[in-house]
Amino acid sequence: MPAQTIGGADEAPADGVSRRKVLAGAAGAAVAGLTGSMSADAQYSGLMEGGLGVPFRLPMGALNYLDRNDYVSNMEIISYTEGLQVASGEPLMAMWARGAQRLLPAGQGWLDVSNPRNPEYIDAGMRIRGCVAYHEARGRWVLMATHGQPLSAAMPGVPHGRYHEEVFRRAVAYDGLRGISTWDIDDPSSPQLLNEFSTGETGSGTHHNYWDGGRYAYLDAGWSDQLRMENAQRPHGNGLMIVDMSDPENVTEVARWHVPGQLLGEEDEYKKYWFAGDHAAWTASHGAPSTPVRVEDGGRYGYGGFGHFGMITFDFSDIRNPRAVSQLMWDYEAIGGIPYHTVLPIIDENGEFNNMIIGLPEAIEPDCREPFMAVQVIDASDPANPEIVGLYRRPRPPEDAPYADFCLSRGRFGTHNTHSIIQPGRSNPNLVATTWFNAGVRIHDISDPRNPREVAWYLPPRAGEMEDYDSWRRGDTETVFIEWDRNLIWVGTHTGTYCLSSPALGRPVLQAREIERWSLPHGNRGWNT
Repeated sequence: MPAQTIGGADEAPADGVSRRKVLAGAAGAAVAGLTGSMSADAQYSGLMEGGLGVPFRLPMGALNYLDRNDYVSNMEIISYTEGLQVASGEPLMAMWARGAQRLLPAGQGWLDVSNPRNPEYIDAGMRIRGCVAYHEARGRWVLMATHGQPLSAAMPGVPHGRYHEEVFRRAVAYDGLRGISTWDIDDPSSPQLLNEFSTGETGSGTHHNYWDGGRYAYLDAGWSDQLRMENAQRPHGNGLMIVDMSDPENVTEVARWHVPGQLLGEEDEYKKYWFAGDHAAWTASHGAPSTPVRVEDGGRYGYGGFGHFGMITFDFSDIRNPRAVSQLMWDYEAIGGIPYHTVLPIIDENGEFNNMIIGLPEAIEPDCREPFMAVQVIDASDPANPEIVGLYRRPRPPEDAPYADFCLSRGRFGTHNTHSIIQPGRSNPNLVATTWFNAGVRIHDISDPRNPREVAWYLPPRAGEMEDYDSWRRGDTETVFIEWDRNLIWVGTHTGTYCLSSPALGRPVLQAREIERWSLPHGNRGWNT
């Protein structure tokens, strides 16, 4: 039987002229000038060349000021240190310790947090940024510092970041080290340079690396300007590079790996992804893979965040030939942002990986000019088939805040960093701390991974001035570190560092205390011998 059209555009009226022709005739005069001049390329491109792109519009209800109030739920402020932002989360190990003394990187040195009521600053004469770990073989504290190109951030006047020629040119003209440097920090006030290692003269350098003091370090590294980047924030992308840290004075490359399609020229592979060419996707590694058990101790798997390419589970049993076991993709079309920024394996009270992972996205565009991305709770019991079993719910502002949604409070809204994987004490596998830029720091209970519950949060006063876009565009709350053995939470913001406690963790210990163990048994192994 031939197909029938019932009430459709091609339904023929009694005179034999189709409805489609009638409609076309009625509108023809109005659009003749446009359609007549359209080329085949324009028809192929759609409504406009390249699509609409990002960023999207500013919400109508966005505040025209910054809220200077703070808000708290189930937390208490122990202390506040103005002007110093502690670094943690990027990377996932940050604390230096000797005896009862504990230090976290901050500014051009360290914040001595031994006395949580009265932290003290120690000047090191340089910015401490990177993995802080006790080098077991050398018996000394070593800093593996990150170095790389500056960002090509979108700003007023250059809203498309790297796609503005002057922004791109300025970023790639960077003439400093692209890679890592190693430093002897046994005396934290006087770091001594051991080695500079370049990951590639034309690449982006390194950013969110992983090194726990053992033989191998896993670098979020760009070795070439041929590693593509769609997002406006950076000129080039990163892949994975593994280096041998046995001798921190002579770092050597072991292996490198990238997602097929990452390199320019691998177009057939790249075009398989829906986001190819969108000028918004994070087409690169962001968080180097964490290894809950060291390869040299018999470990096999590592878990890393590759932005829009997903969470990659690696098999490192042949360390010189890393192999991707699985690629867990974000199911939704998350335009912009970083769907997998940090991948945090959850460590239990015995120091063992319990097969649960937090997949943390990062918001990039301020004022919610990107889709909201939820934190994922992932069951990795089967490395070849990790499963998303739970999602964090979207946080809501306090009732007395002058905005109905965090999208309206200005700056980035969304997650950024988790607590670290190597922290003092026995981990509580049920609690996860995350920072949310303009939504403060938030603690979630994941004891039921299918139904994560928010149990505590703190929103500091907003900093910056509306007239200075760069002073508020990121939000405020960047980093978080938990001392499991003292039930303390250290939070780094743009104005300073907060020490917080919460009944969710337990009664805080406010005296100096020697660390009896670290959350990962091999983390900083031998530090107190």
